[in-house]
Order: sequence, then C-alpha cells, then structure tokens
Amino acid sequence: MNLSMFFPQINSASLRFVLAVVGLLLLPLTAFAETGGAAANVPELSASFYGYLSIAIFILAYSLVPLENNIHLLKSKPVLVAAGLIWILVALAFKEIGATEQAHHAIKHAIIEYAELFLFLLVAMTYINALEDRNVFQALRAYLVSRGYSLRKVFWVTGALSFVISPIADNLTTALLMGAVVMAVGGSNIRFVSIACINVVVAANAGGAFSPFGDITTLMVWQKGKVEFLQFLPLFVPSLVNWLVPAVIMNFAIPNEIPEASQEKSFMKRGAKVMMVLFLATIVTAVSFHSFLHLPPAAGMMFGLGYLGMYSFYLKKVEGRTVMADSIFGGRSDAHQNPLSVLQAYGKDIGEHLNDQPYPAFMIDKEKNVTHWNTALENLTGIKAEEMIGTKDHWKGFYKDQRPTLADAVLEDESGAGVRQHYQNKYRDNPMGGKSYDAANYFDNIGNSGAYLMFSAAPVVDENGETVGAVELFEDMTEKREEVKEFDVMERVSRAEWDTLLFFYGVIMCVAGLSQFGYMAIVSELMYNDLGPTWANGLVGVLSAIVDNIPVMFAVLTMDPAMSLGQWQLVTLTAGVGGSMLAIGSAAGVALLGTARGVYTFASHLKWTPAIALGYVASIGVHLLINGV
Repeated sequence: MNLSMFFPQINSASLRFVLAVVGLLLLPLTAFAETGGAAANVPELSASFYGYLSIAIFILAYSLVPLENNIHLLKSKPVLVAAGLIWILVALAFKEIGATEQAHHAIKHAIIEYAELFLFLLVAMTYINALEDRNVFQALRAYLVSRGYSLRKVFWVTGALSFVISPIADNLTTALLMGAVVMAVGGSNIRFVSIACINVVVAANAGGAFSPFGDITTLMVWQKGKVEFLQFLPLFVPSLVNWLVPAVIMNFAIPNEIPEASQEKSFMKRGAKVMMVLFLATIVTAVSFHSFLHLPPAAGMMFGLGYLGMYSFYLKKVEGRTVMADSIFGGRSDAHQNPLSVLQAYGKDIGEHLNDQPYPAFMIDKEKNVTHWNTALENLTGIKAEEMIGTKDHWKGFYKDQRPTLADAVLEDESGAGVRQHYQNKYRDNPMGGKSYDAANYFDNIGNSGAYLMFSAAPVVDENGETVGAVELFEDMTEKREEVKEFDVMERVSRAEWDTLLFFYGVIMCVAGLSQFGYMAIVSELMYNDLGPTWANGLVGVLSAIVDNIPVMFAVLTMDPAMSLGQWQLVTLTAGVGGSMLAIGSAAGVALLGTARGVYTFASHLKWTPAIALGYVASIGVHLLINGV
C-alpha cells in the first residue's frame, strides 16, 4: 500500500527524501541488528504503508524513553512493544510480496546479533556488581576523600582516574564512582562540584573511547569486526586531547583551597583482589577468543563468568559462611565508629573508663590476670566482675574449654603469630593500626541460643611505650548478621541492569525491522555519499550529544557504510566523546544528573559546552593528523 495514493500532491520520491531527512535526525536513536548489505537486498518497501506506520510506531515509542523519570514508565517497555508491532508489519509486508522466508531469516539474524551483545554485557555487569559487593569501589572512594587534597588537585585526580578506569570498568560506573568522590570532597561548594562533575563526564567518555570495554559503542564496533582490539589504541592520544582541552580551561575556574579531609574508611572484603584479577583475565579471554580463535567475544566472556562462579564456590568454602568472620564484618557499616579508637586516648588508664562504654569489655595485665570486667560484659556473659578480677579465667565467659582469647593472643606474640594461629580466617587488622585486631565468631554459650560476636583487641601501653596489658571489646552482631547475605554469583547475575538489556533488545529489533523497509540505506546514502565520511562521522558525534551515543553508533553499524579503518576509528571516537557536549548526551552524564541533582545540571553543563566542543574538534583534528585518515 502506497501513502501517495492518500496524498497525490506528494510523489513517492519526495516522501522518501523527507523520510530520509527525518531519519537523519531520528533513526540514529536506533540500534544495529542488520548490516547495510542485508538492507540492500530487501525489496523496495520504503514508500509502503507498513513502512510509514513502522516509523510512526518507533518514533512514538522512543519519544517516551526520555520521559522515563517523569511518567515512571521503564524505558524498555515501550520499545519492546514497538519492536513486536514493527515485526508484525514486516511480516505482513513481506507476505504481500511472497517473501515470508526473508522476514523469518532477518529476525533470526537480529536475535543472534542481540544475543552476542546480551551475553557480553551480562558478564561485564556481573563482574562490576561482584566488585561492588566486595567494596572495591567504596574503598577507592574512601581513600581519595581522606587524602586532604586541594580542590584543584581533586579536580585533576578524579579526571585522570576517570580517564584511566573507564576503559576497563566502563564510563557509567566510573562516572558514578568519581562523582561520589567529588561530592564527598566538595560538600557545599556548588561551583566546584558542578565543574568537577563535568570534568568527570568528559574524562570518562574520553577514556572509554579507546577501549572496546569502555563503552557500548566501542564494544559494538569491536564485535562487528570494524576495528580490532589493538586498533583502538591509536585513539588514545585523540581521546586524551578531548579531555585535556576542556579540563585545562575549566581548571582556572577551580579555587585552590583545601577542604577538611574526611575520616571516612572502607575496606575491601575477602576475595576483592582475586576478583579484580579474574575480571582482567576474563577480558583477556574475550580478546583471545576474538583475535586468535576467531570466536565471538561473548563466548570468551561467558568462559570468564565460569572463573567467577568457581571462585565464588571456593570463597564460600574458605570463609565458612555460617560462622566465619567476613559475613559478620559485613554487618558493620563503613561509617561505624571503631570501638578501640574511643579508648585510645586514655592510654594505660583505659581500664578505668571501661564502665563508661556501651561495649562489653575486659582488660588483662601483662601476666594475663583480669584487671577490669565492665558491666556490659556482665550482662552479656552473665558472669559478675568479682568472679573474674584477679583470675586468669576470662576464657570461661566465651569458651567451654580453656583457650587463648584475642587479648591473650595480642600479648603472646608481637608478630601476630598467635592471632593467626587461633583465629585463622576469622580475623583482620583493626583500622586503628599497630598490633590491634578484629575477629569474629559464633559463641554457643552466650545467651539462650548463642550469639555472633565481633571483638577487637589491642595492647595497652604506658607513657614510655611499654606494653602493660591488653584490652578486648565485644559487639553482638547476631541481628546484623541476619541481614548479611553470602556472596552468590547468581545473585550478582540477577542484579544486572535488566531494564537496560531489554531496552537494547527492543531498540535493536526495531531498527532491524526498519532496515527491512530500506530506510537505513536511504540515510546512509545521504550521510556518507553526499556529505562524505569525515563530515558524516563528525555529525555522528554532534547527534550523539542530542540523543545519546549508544543508539547513534548502532545506527551507523546498521547503515554499514564502506569506510577505511581510519574512518571507522573516527566514528568510534566521535560517537564516544561527542555525547560529552551535553549533559544528556551520554549515560555518564545522565547518571550524574541524578546523583548530583540540583548541583550538576543541564544548564551548568551547557555553560562549558563551548570548551568541550573545542576539545571535540581538537580530538578530530589530532586523529586526522596522526592516524593518517
């Protein structure tokens, strides 16, 4: 059915040209699923009723995506519906011309393309969630905010780390992490927080542009074989220029004052470092599958998920999750005050202040005689102070058979050998430092049904630095422990961004359907034949600032224009960094708009758009100059 029969004053060629122009602005909102070659082999259906209706459905569905936070409709839902309706129209259109099998093969190809993307992203998201569970990102954040850096130094450190971390952890995760650091250090300094957040967005997007793992756009270019893994490296210098140019300009707007350092502390949980190594090993595996075995990178990523699965099994066995320390440590929040630090200022007179503390505690002298047994400990153990003071029987409050307490172990050996011997896999160094330790265990003789206790011990020293005894404090973590869940790799999988993954499916299937009507071929003709690849690829970056870089790159891959390697590198660069020109142009910017609401805003970002655009143009120029496009 041809729409010109309803509008005789507009001929088919005119309609197709108008649609192509509209497509230049709107179809970059879509995702790749079919190659340009596939689109070129389909029947001419671009002027059909089914084709026009498909475009209308897609535009309507995608117009709801930016309104997600206003209407509270997840972005995946409208595009999933649109994808289904568009493929119904594709099937009907092909049925009319007797090409039903072609529609069948086209949708199967699109599903296979999506499956590769889905599996790759699922593994990457699972690893990021696992590292978050192990407090990797929280520990880095705590370290940075406690350094006492000047605001200008924080500006450069967070920008540099964003540029370095983004190629591995992806730009969205990096932006959220560094944005949290900026807000923690900047506090009420709105001007600093706003400019530093802009710097983080630009740096994260730039860092993600020269690595297949830095952004979905680079991942898709790599998976489609347009740019090989090592061929992304020539984009390092242009990407660095893209960040440095606006950063240097914005630097002069940052005051060189030094805010008060935060005392925030956070510790990585057991297995964190191993998981970081496994993540890197998974990346190497994916690259090897693609480069040496000529297998899909997604297969290598799934292999790497097996690494994490096997290690999580080992982790449970080593920690003995039902009684071991790490699950109890997990019940203590990072902001929880270190109990030993409260007593540190009292020196050798700690014992005199034990009854003032809410924590159960006792103190022993150098000969391990009990000198103090506070009221809170009487309540916990049911043993009165007069029964303990002057004796060496403090073990009776916790164990059925005689054995060293943590305080005893601290006194026995300054090297900590006793602590390791008696509390293997159940202890950690206390944040207070020195020879102090934390440990945890289940005590079945405490209370009516046993209790999970966390306890800390440290030597007590006199004014000459001589050890005169040891003190041990306890916390009942029984209730908190019930809130602590074991590390489960399947739970990490379940916490993947399913709305995002389903959104990608809907958009990919939408454009796969639209490409069957030939619209991608029309847009490709206008952009890459009429404008030329360099100008067209520059335009791609500008469009990505308006409608997000991920769908823009998907659209380019759908068109599949005939370009040299240098031009594919150029469009990878522009799609990756062009979104930085507006706050809504990338996932990193949108994420910080939410977390720094009211401070980092669309308007505050827009003020620096000229500087960011200058960096964008400079990065293109550097690429054309050094990479011989």
